[in-house]
Amino acid sequence: MDSLSSERLVAAVDLGSNSFHMTVAKLTSSGLQVLVRDRERVRLASGLNRKSVLDKEAIERGIKTLRRFDARLSGVATEDIRVVATHTLREAKNAHEFLDLASEHFRAQINVISGPEEARLIFQAVAHTQSIDGRFLVFDIGGGSTEFAVGFDFETEFLSSRTLGCVTFTKQFMKKVDPESFAEIELNTRKVIEPIVSRIRGLQVDKIFGTSGSAKGVSALGSYLGHGPIITPESLESCKRFVLKDINRRATDIPDVSPERMQVLPAGIGIMSAIVDELRLSQVHFCDAALREGVLYDMDDRLKASDIRERTALDLVKKYGVDIDQAGRVRDTAIRLFAAAAPAWGLGVLDHQMIVWASMLHEIGLQVSYSAYQRHGAYIVRNTPLPGFSREEQAVLASLIGNHRKRLDLSSLPSLRYWGKKRLARLVRLLRIAHAMHVGRDNDVPKFSAFVEGGTVRLKFEEEAFDSHRVMLLDLEEESRRQKDAGFKLVFE
Repeated sequence: MDSLSSERLVAAVDLGSNSFHMTVAKLTSSGLQVLVRDRERVRLASGLNRKSVLDKEAIERGIKTLRRFDARLSGVATEDIRVVATHTLREAKNAHEFLDLASEHFRAQINVISGPEEARLIFQAVAHTQSIDGRFLVFDIGGGSTEFAVGFDFETEFLSSRTLGCVTFTKQFMKKVDPESFAEIELNTRKVIEPIVSRIRGLQVDKIFGTSGSAKGVSALGSYLGHGPIITPESLESCKRFVLKDINRRATDIPDVSPERMQVLPAGIGIMSAIVDELRLSQVHFCDAALREGVLYDMDDRLKASDIRERTALDLVKKYGVDIDQAGRVRDTAIRLFAAAAPAWGLGVLDHQMIVWASMLHEIGLQVSYSAYQRHGAYIVRNTPLPGFSREEQAVLASLIGNHRKRLDLSSLPSLRYWGKKRLARLVRLLRIAHAMHVGRDNDVPKFSAFVEGGTVRLKFEEEAFDSHRVMLLDLEEESRRQKDAGFKLVFE
């Protein structure tokens, strides 16, 4: 990797239910230039039992692959590696076992993303790599889930993730490749996608794309059978007839259809047949860009200060009628406090982003009710799909919002993998102080300096500041008592 480029490299790692993928790209003025691709068929979903527990063999296969990926990524800075985990690690009750081991063998943070976020990133991959006029649909049949996304240009109008995948359906319904198994897979696919069919039909798309392994396999097999690369109902029927014969499934000369892919391709064909029929699709174009490319383009946007998370936060501000002036006041003060605390507390860029977004969103619960509005706000953030945010980042935002006022209850802070409770408590304290200084919604807060040493936050105001800001003094005194009750020290003079 060191010999590839002296320029900035970024890497995306996709921990899928069937395969793990790694892509390395170079940032250039004209966009992303892919340098390295790697893939390992891990079949993580095959190790998930009916109780949603991942077996040790599947975990070991995944960890072995991550160790190899980590060695290959030695030339990429840790902060420039983004790892996303999908359906199987979303569903596994013992996902923590995998993630604990992974942290020992892979240096970058692993983000378990939601289904809608996965769909959004897949959509971005297609939007950035295809020339498309009008509204388009993207669907991705993975190992454990299938994602659907509809939109124009780079903006999505509909996102959904459904629990059906080629690995899990092979395990559940295709013990033997026969017409009965195909019928079972198609019936269950129809059941799973039934809630979203009418919505997608109603959006009237102009073009349809299929991504990832199943779509690639169906497109390649259709071409091999003389139908060309575009997937149609007719090519799907030919593919189905082909794989029904045992001898055909043992073929090793089909371009872009490996023996490993052939093991799960019949289920993929069955799932796609039901989707094409239910959505009344006449053509599906295969796009050789999927989740990992979407992650790379998302990273590129973030580095260019076009972070989708910023737009997501602003959309919530608008949706819930947040007082933007008050949010801005609290944000500006929180930023000043953060600047003073960051060196002493070892806080970084992502901590800064979190406290800014939490400041802007701290009052979203007011639309529900003033009483305990911080709890309403935390519930909204925790349970609303937030494009661009990982599940852990959502949990951080919800914790900051839920604890920005009233009693400081440290026991309510969640146990997160990458935000320890000490780190989270420090961010909470800064937001609480910023809020306390602006309870009166006053634009004219007196000038102050902030100092942080150990667990003590000290505020120094200009002389006679409290004579004209008596309410702020009372609010700070109350906040000082609440922080003292939680074992912290807030001093002001």
